[in-house]
Amino acid sequence: MSRNSSQSVLVGLVSGLLMIVGWPSGMAGMQPPAVSGVILAQAPPNPRPPDIEASIANLRQRLQITPAQEASFGAVANVLRANARAEASAPHQPPANASAVDELRAEIQYDEVELAGLKRLLPALEALYASLTPAQRQAADATFRQGPGG
Repeated sequence: MSRNSSQSVLVGLVSGLLMIVGWPSGMAGMQPPAVSGVILAQAPPNPRPPDIEASIANLRQRLQITPAQEASFGAVANVLRANARAEASAPHQPPANASAVDELRAEIQYDEVELAGLKRLLPALEALYASLTPAQRQAADATFRQGPGG
């Protein structure tokens, strides 16, 4: 196989994978520029960190948490706070002169922090979800499809 053919196959595989799994976090809605059939990675701008307390308050309001559900909700809120701290302290971007390998390595490291946070959130959310009414479960389902903070 020629070098150009190999490069085209690689670009096609990467493009297909990104279409299947979606763009890396922080790049939703962005489209990478294409140059000569090669997709270029583009670092997302430094977004302002979300106000986790506002997100938690929004979640409490959307789910209409009752006093009996407060302890389970508090556990979810604590995990959300810990996850926000962990993500804020994780390196978001490699240096400007980083290689493609360094870029990918940095994205993997950040994604691992996010994945660890989701794994911590699951048991707390399962406990809360078990205590929700059917209407609250519908609200939770809709809210978590958008992200825990709404």
